Amino acid sequence: MKRKEQTRISERNVSKRVSLNSDWHFTKQPLALNDVQGLNIEQLEPVQIPHCWNAVDGQTGGDNYHRGLCWYKKTIEIDAIEAGKSYYLEVGAANSVANAYLNGEHLGEHRGGYSRFRFDVTNLLTEGSNELVISVDNSHIEDVYPLFADFTFYGGIYRDVNLVIAEDVHFDMMDMGSSGVYVSQREVSEAEAKVEVKALVTNNSQETATLHVQFVDRQDQVVAEGEADVSGNSATVSLAIDTPHLWQATKDPYLYECRVRLMADGDTKDSINIATGLRYFEFNGSDGFVLNGKKTKLRGVSRHQDREAVGNALTEQHQIQDMALIKEVGANSIRLAHYQHSDFFYDLCDEAGMVVWAEPPNISRTSKTDLTGANAKDQMRELIRQAYNHSSIVLWGVQNEVGMFPDERPLLDIVEEMHAVVREEDTTRLTTQAQVMVITEDDPANFATDTVAFNQYHGWYLGDTSGYEDFIQAFRKANPNGCLGYSEYGAEGIIHWHSDEPKVKDYSEEYHAKYHEEVLATFNRHDCVWGSYVWNFFDFGSDMRDEGGVKGRNNKGLVTFDRAIKKDAFFFYKSVWSAEPVVHIASKRFKDRHLDTIKVKVYCNQEGLTLTNNGKAIPMLKREGTNGKTIHWFELELEAGYNNVVASAGGIVDSAQFRKVSEPNPAYQLSESDSGNMIDEMLNFGDGGDNVKNWFTDATEGAAVPDLVFPDGYLSIKDKVCDILAYPEGKAIMEELFQPLLEHEKAQMMFGMPFKFIIDFKPDAFPKQLVHHLNSRLNEVKKEAELA
Repeated sequence: MKRKEQTRISERNVSKRVSLNSDWHFTKQPLALNDVQGLNIEQLEPVQIPHCWNAVDGQTGGDNYHRGLCWYKKTIEIDAIEAGKSYYLEVGAANSVANAYLNGEHLGEHRGGYSRFRFDVTNLLTEGSNELVISVDNSHIEDVYPLFADFTFYGGIYRDVNLVIAEDVHFDMMDMGSSGVYVSQREVSEAEAKVEVKALVTNNSQETATLHVQFVDRQDQVVAEGEADVSGNSATVSLAIDTPHLWQATKDPYLYECRVRLMADGDTKDSINIATGLRYFEFNGSDGFVLNGKKTKLRGVSRHQDREAVGNALTEQHQIQDMALIKEVGANSIRLAHYQHSDFFYDLCDEAGMVVWAEPPNISRTSKTDLTGANAKDQMRELIRQAYNHSSIVLWGVQNEVGMFPDERPLLDIVEEMHAVVREEDTTRLTTQAQVMVITEDDPANFATDTVAFNQYHGWYLGDTSGYEDFIQAFRKANPNGCLGYSEYGAEGIIHWHSDEPKVKDYSEEYHAKYHEEVLATFNRHDCVWGSYVWNFFDFGSDMRDEGGVKGRNNKGLVTFDRAIKKDAFFFYKSVWSAEPVVHIASKRFKDRHLDTIKVKVYCNQEGLTLTNNGKAIPMLKREGTNGKTIHWFELELEAGYNNVVASAGGIVDSAQFRKVSEPNPAYQLSESDSGNMIDEMLNFGDGGDNVKNWFTDATEGAAVPDLVFPDGYLSIKDKVCDILAYPEGKAIMEELFQPLLEHEKAQMMFGMPFKFIIDFKPDAFPKQLVHHLNSRLNEVKKEAELA
C-alpha cells in the first residue's frame, strides 16, 4: 500500500479539561436548594468523585437501600476568565436525575443515570470563587428508565466531573454529550475502506473554519487525509483507505488513529484523536456472525459495572482489571448490560478486540405515565452519539425482557420504535434485543430488529438444560433461514456450597460448573447460534435478592463480586475458549469428603494430563466436553487423613487437598430455609403450604390424568395471567385456586406471563390433577374476538 507523507499541523490552542473530582461535600438530607446553599461545608460530608452513596447498603439485601434526593456542593476557583473562550460543566454520569446550579442559577436537568451530560456555563462563571451545587435523585421516577430490574440502582455522581474550556471555534459540546465528531464506516472490504468523518461545529468567531482529517497507521504513517470548510454548523470529509488492515476482533484488534483537527486563521482550534478499527460484518442463518468474511462464533460474557463495597464508583484500575479477567477467560465479545458503560471501558474493548453489544436501560417494564417511552429513546440516542466512534460496538440492543409485565403496549410496537430511533442515529450497525423467556420462537417482535437473542434459564429457573436444544430446534423450524443468539443464560454458583451429586437449585459450585458445561456444548453444536453471553461474568449487586443464603447479590458470575475468586466454571470456559494452557482441578473448596471414593474433575486443554494422589498415579476414567474435550474425570479412592492431589500437563501443574472425614461437613450444605428465592416464595405450595387450594382428594391424587387440550377461542393455561383475569369467570377460577399468589407483593411480575410458564418454573408445586382441573375450567371460558 502506498503511504502518503504526513502533514504537520499546529496544535497550539485546543480544548482542555480541568478535573473537578476533588473537594466535594455531600449530604443525604432531603433539603431545599436554599438550605443547601446556606450550609457550611463543616455540616456536610467530604467526598471525592467518583462517589456512590449505595456502595454498602445497595448490596446487603432487604430492598431498602437509600433512594432519594441527595446533594453535592463544591467551590470552583477561577483565576481568570479568558475572553472569547467557552466554558462547559461536564458530568460523566449521575444516577438518575441530576439538577445543577452555579452561583445560584439553574443550569439544567439531566434525566438518566448512565450517560454523560454538559451545561454551558460561559455566562455564569466568574473570576474568583464559584459555588457549584448538584442534586442527584435515584428515587423511583415513573418516566425515567430503568423502572424495574434485577440490579441495584446505585445513586451518586460516579463518573468524572470536568470543566471544559474551549476555543472560540470548537466541536459542538451540546450534542447530547457526544464528542461532536462522528466517524462512519460507509463501505469496508479487504480492498478499500470508505470512511466519512462529520464534525458538528460551534463557531463564535468571524473566521472561516476548516475541518482537517488524517487516518494514521501504527507506524505513524498517514494513509488517507482530506479537508472541508465548515458550512453552517458542520463539515464532512470523505476518505478512502486502500487495502486496509482490518480489525479482526481478539485475533487482531488493529486500530488506526483518526486525527481530526478544526482549523481557523492558521491555528488548530480543537482536536480529537479517535482510535478506529475498520471492519465489516453480517449475521446469517448458516454461519451465524461473520466478521470481515470470516465465520466468528461470539464467545460472550455479560458485564455489570458494579463492585463489592464500591457500587458504580469505579476507578480506571477497576475497569482495567475487569478487562484483564475477561481476556483471560478467552471471551471475544461482551454484552455491556443493561445501560451505558463508561467511555474508558469502551476504549478497552476497542483495544482488546471485543465485539460489543451496547444497550440503554430499556429493561423489564415501560413507563405507565409516558406511553411514548421518550426517556428510553433519549437514553438510546445519548448512548449512540456518545459511543458512536467505538469500533468494537457492532450491536445496539433496543430492549431487555420488556413484555414480562401486564398492561404493556404491544412488544412489537416498542421494539419497532426503538429500532427506528437507532436507524435515525446510526445506519452502520445492526440492532438486536434480549427477549424474556416467555417470548416464543415465532413472536413477531423477534423480527423487528436485525437479529434477535434470548434470555433463557433452562436448568435453573425451569426444567433442565435440554430446554436449550428444544428451543433452538423450535426456532429453526419456525425460521429455517434465521439465526439467534443467547443474551443471557446462567445458574447461581456460590463458592461456599458443594455437593457430590450436584443438582438444580442446590446453589453449589459443582452444579454451576456442570450447568455451563452442558449449555455451552449445546450452543456449539449449532452454527445458527451466532453467539452467547454468560450471565454474568461477575457476581453483582441486587438489593432485592435473598437467595442461596446470600443477601443483596446475584451469584451467577464466573468471578466473585470482589473479583478475588475465579469459580470453577471460569476455568471450564478458559479451557475451551483460551489458547493459554489450562490445568485446573475442580472443587478445591470442597475439601472435606466423607465418601470412600470420589470423582475428581480436571479442566485441561493440553495433551498428556496426569493425576497423582500422595504421589501415586491415578488412571483417567474418561475425557469429554465440547471443543477439544477439556473435561477429564478420575476416580480417587481416598486415603485416611489428607490426600494431596496433583494434576500436570505440558509443564503446567495444579494441586488440591482433600481430607477424608467420617461424616458430611454441614458447612457445605445450604439449609432449606435459606435455599428459596423470590419465585419459590411466591409458589410456596407444598408440604402444608396454603397458597393453593387443596381441592383434590387422596383418591384422585394417583389417578390417571388426561392430556391437556387448548381449544381455539377459549382460555387455557397458555394464556397470560392478566388475560385470564380480564374475564370475570377466569378471575373467579384463579382467585378460588391461587388467591395468596395473586395477592403477593411481587405478583405483578407474573401477570404478564402465560400461566403454563409459571407452572414450569416449579412443577412440583402444581400437581398434574390440579393443572388439568385448572385448564379444563378455563377451557369453558370463551374469549372475546380480540383476544381469541
